[in-house]
Amino acid sequence: MVSRTKGPAPIQFGGVREPYIDGGTVAAVRAVFNRTRLAHSNWQYRRLDGRLDSRSAWRYDARNQVDIFRERKNASPTKLNVFLLVDASGSMMGRSACNAQDVSATLVDAFKHIPTVRMHVWQHWAMGGGATLLRRYEPGMSLEGLTKMPETSGGNADNFALRAIGDRAVSLQRPDTQSVIIMISDGRPSVGGRGARVSDPVIHAQKTVADLARKRVSVLSVAIEPLGGLNVQMYGAKNVIPFTGNWSELAQSFATTFGRFLQEAERAARY
Repeated sequence: MVSRTKGPAPIQFGGVREPYIDGGTVAAVRAVFNRTRLAHSNWQYRRLDGRLDSRSAWRYDARNQVDIFRERKNASPTKLNVFLLVDASGSMMGRSACNAQDVSATLVDAFKHIPTVRMHVWQHWAMGGGATLLRRYEPGMSLEGLTKMPETSGGNADNFALRAIGDRAVSLQRPDTQSVIIMISDGRPSVGGRGARVSDPVIHAQKTVADLARKRVSVLSVAIEPLGGLNVQMYGAKNVIPFTGNWSELAQSFATTFGRFLQEAERAARY
């Protein structure tokens, strides 16, 4: 999978499509991440004691320059599990599915060289009650699964999928780990009832978000073509990032929202 510089690939129905990776959004995400202690750069260099710094050891000479050590400013970086949960229901067919695919590939590219982050990408749809989940990418897998993401089918089960991936995120929690689920969807859940504590899928999603927050799993949303969607009701206005195809707006709003999440995660890791 290669980053494009001339804009997204044409919409295709069925088959595979090479996703577009937006360089501006990649840069914005990496920049905001590197400003927090969750980044892997929390060392102070040119110290008089500490661990020997191989980058500076050559400086020692007859003038007794001994500032050739390094030391940690904080504890070890907190690890971050990021789960992209992508709506693949029938209402996403066409441009929305391609936009969701491009956002997913862009975020995978943004985080793939950050050693403290583990990315997971799942798609979901519904046939009857509940959700069908399909794993598209996780550490150790090839990126080929991302090329098949425009495939759509069935109803929207954002609420059930959120519960399933939320349970998975909780199972992977460790004392040094923070987790965030990013729901990429048009926000039109249509599946309620069986298996839910309430029949209304929006209320089901709200209760799931609140329950996951108590277990240290945060939920954000990229609202694809959000006109008429229910993302804000389910996840809260401050946690929703609208996307209609304008990448410069997405880069700015995603960096702001994700930066706030990282600041909260940093505070939680310190106390």
